[in-house]
Amino acid sequence: MPDRRFTILDPAGLHARPAARFVQVASRFASRIVIRHGDREADAKSLIALLGLTIRPSSQISLVADGADAEAALTALVEELAPYIAPLADPKPAAFVPPSVGAKPATNS
Repeated sequence: MPDRRFTILDPAGLHARPAARFVQVASRFASRIVIRHGDREADAKSLIALLGLTIRPSSQISLVADGADAEAALTALVEELAPYIAPLADPKPAAFVPPSVGAKPATNS
């Protein structure tokens, strides 16, 4: 299942206005979308459930989507939340890619 992880930057946290817009966007997709905060999670298509998470400034959240349009849903939701969030770095290190054959070390000129 695709997911996205963020830190909330807005000084008011994820309050009613952005949460309502978030739910409207989430409701356009068929995928099951969940927002996780700590050990709790909520249906991203339910405003009451989302506000019940009490997402404050500096909270770390995850969005998880499952379904045929999961990637599109997450992309749209990230765009909607963009003014309020900062993406977290992927905890998995990038794969090592060896230099191509024939590559030469840089020289000081």
